[in-house]
This record gives sequence, C-alpha cells and structure tokens, in this order.
Amino acid sequence: MARPLDILVYGVAFLSGGVLLGLEIVASRILAPYFGNSVYVWGSLISVFLLALSIGYWLGGVLADRRPSLGTLALVLITAAVFILVLPLVYLPVGRFVSELNLEFRFSVLLISVLFFLVPSVLMGMVSPFAIKLSATALEEIGRTSGRVYAISTLGSISGALAVSFFLIEWFGTRVIVVVLGLVLLALSLICMSYDKKCANYI
Repeated sequence: MARPLDILVYGVAFLSGGVLLGLEIVASRILAPYFGNSVYVWGSLISVFLLALSIGYWLGGVLADRRPSLGTLALVLITAAVFILVLPLVYLPVGRFVSELNLEFRFSVLLISVLFFLVPSVLMGMVSPFAIKLSATALEEIGRTSGRVYAISTLGSISGALAVSFFLIEWFGTRVIVVVLGLVLLALSLICMSYDKKCANYI
C-alpha cells in the first residue's frame, strides 16, 4: 500500500513532467513572433530542454543526497515557478532585443532558448531524483522505485504535451498558459511545504 508521502511525490513527478513538456510546446509560440517556427527553433528548444534535464538530473541527485526533504524539493519547485511566471513579462521585449542584435539566425534562436528555458527546465529536471530519494525505503527497491518515478514523470510529460497542444493553445493565449504552468508548480511547492511542516510537527 502506497504511503501518503509516495502519493505526494509521485503526483509532483507527474505534474512537473506535464509542466515541463507543456512549457516546451508553448515555447515555440513564445519564439514565433521573432524567429518563426522553423526547424532551427525546434532543434534549439529540444536541445536546450534535453541539456537542462541532464543537468537537472545530476544536480537533483547531488542535492537529494545532501538534503533529502520535501522542504528542499518545495524550494526547487517555487524557484522554477518564479522563473516561469516571469516569462510573460519579459519574453516579448527580450525576444525583440535579441532579434535586433543581428546575430547569426541559428545562434540567436539558441541563445533565446537558453535565456528563457534553461534554468526552469534544469529545476524541473531535479524533481525526479528527489522523488526517487524520498520514495525509496530500502536499497533493494531503488531500481523499482526509479523506474516507477520515471514512468510516472514521462506519463505526465505526455499528458502535458497533449493538453497544451490539443486544447490549451486553442482555448487560451500563450501568456495564460505560461502563467497556469507556473501556478501549478507554485501550488505543488506549497503542498510540499505544508506536508513537510505537518510531518515535522509529529517528530
């Protein structure tokens, strides 16, 4: 039977995975006004998001070993939420500024992708190692636990990609979707903080 902690961290892994891929889908709309929707845009976005995940998995594993708590995970989530919630305020002027630098087109697209999406994606990549660390109760369960976490996170990513591309883009504007993604992470961070404090009160 799953513990309440397991349900919480699996839920965080699922929803953060959904936010990550939802952000990647809507990222193309953010870059479109100045850089179009070419293969260079998608190549840059995919590369930046994969690089961010690689860094996030590594940093998340290090931090999870040093400070394995829901409170630390909440700080990761709230930081990612802040970076995402700032995007609607800056992506148009910053995009205009970079497009007017007269840099080589492919470099401009890669640069703006890094500026906008690298940091929040790194932070979301840190979630899975934390979920594994917090869920595993014995060394012999590490393989099973990590497989479950990555499966749940991937299902969340699929759900986020489908929700944004099939429905949310049609129903809402880019700014609204970005704000919603940030608010989801903010809500998750508050839930993690609340549960962490609740557990601390019983110690």
